[in-house]
Amino acid sequence: MTDFIPPFPPRHKKDLGPLEILKHARRDLLSIWTEDAFDRQFMVTKIINRSIFIANHPEIIRYVFLTNHANYEKKSPLMRKALEPLLGDGLFISDGDIWQKHRVLETPLFSTEQVAKYSEVMIKATEERAQSWSAIKQGGTINVLSEMGQLTAEIICRTLFGNQLGTEQAAQVVKSFAQYQAAIEQMDVNTFFGLPGWIPGLGKNKGASAAKAIHQIVDNVIAEGIKSDNKASLLAHFLRLQDKKDAQDALTKKQIRNELIVLFMAGHETTANTLAWAWYLISQCPEVERRLHDEVDSVLGNRSATFADVAKLTYTRAIIEETMRLYPPVPILSREASADDTIRKRHVPAGSIMLVVPWLLHRHKQYWDKPDHFIPERFLDDAPVKPDRFTYIPFSVGPRVCIAKYFGTVETTLCLAILARHFRLRVPEGHQVTHECRLTLRPKDNLPMQISAR
Repeated sequence: MTDFIPPFPPRHKKDLGPLEILKHARRDLLSIWTEDAFDRQFMVTKIINRSIFIANHPEIIRYVFLTNHANYEKKSPLMRKALEPLLGDGLFISDGDIWQKHRVLETPLFSTEQVAKYSEVMIKATEERAQSWSAIKQGGTINVLSEMGQLTAEIICRTLFGNQLGTEQAAQVVKSFAQYQAAIEQMDVNTFFGLPGWIPGLGKNKGASAAKAIHQIVDNVIAEGIKSDNKASLLAHFLRLQDKKDAQDALTKKQIRNELIVLFMAGHETTANTLAWAWYLISQCPEVERRLHDEVDSVLGNRSATFADVAKLTYTRAIIEETMRLYPPVPILSREASADDTIRKRHVPAGSIMLVVPWLLHRHKQYWDKPDHFIPERFLDDAPVKPDRFTYIPFSVGPRVCIAKYFGTVETTLCLAILARHFRLRVPEGHQVTHECRLTLRPKDNLPMQISAR
């Protein structure tokens, strides 16, 4: 068990006023929290005319995301404004009947049996990345976030589109997504808090051209997919749904495009962020690294990984789970109340913003022992205390839990194990690792690390 406490932003000693919250949030969404926010259960503030509630207790989160989820199904104004131009009525931001229909259709695509098939793509792409790393000189520096982003983009592209996307178009998709994300992250936080449009902000969303480029590429791939005999890709599955005679089960080409883009977003950047953070945390803890190497060497030996190995890579998976506890991929989940409600004797008006904040929950002083320490052992089967379902929510929880949760867990476990079998990474001396957080939480400056063969 390690004593390492990875970096986190300073915590304020007292509550911030509305203007101070806006000032800090414009720079970094993790810089708005006070020390006692990691010890409180339910909080409320008001900015201009918008009530903002923070659910920070497992019973309240169960209520918001499960018991009364219908009232908190709608994504916040920020999510809708940021993502609708790209995702349309895709699963991530849709609600009501559209969400229900799409969820029912897509859930079977991420069954254990299907993920086992997708794992072949994960393994092949990761072995190819290991081969490219083997050409780097000992002690050479790589940008780990960028490397993990390229790897997860390759995996999700092949899973979604088969091999028909091609290197050039795959690179264009990744580039366009990066441009779109950069544009939406310049959106003012007024939208995040649902404030009126006359409050000065940071400018308009400039992601329209990037969204158009992504739409054109995916539309072209769908057109090619109709001609193709590739039966294994997710695109092929969606096209088969379109062919169903029952109109209730049919998806239009535009809806297929939207769902493919949702899955690319969900399966690319957040997964890359988790892997990058994991490499950093491992590099700071020799005992964790030794135990990881012992497990990988014992399970894999001199061969590549298989899907069956995932169940045996328990410590590798624990590292991933502890990484997502300390650095949740999406650290703030934001919903809008559709109707009036009452929680803990507090009136929650319709239109209020309800925040569920994994960043707070995962480091809460009442729910975790040594909450700021990196301790993968807390996720092992023999751990004396098991994390509560509603205090550990890296994939959200309830009906809207991430549909690709199992896919992501298998992917990160396999990628880390395969690469750790061959390499170790170190942070260059003198480099300070910090974070940046707008919609997602990632290492700043691409996380440069020095690579060496084991």
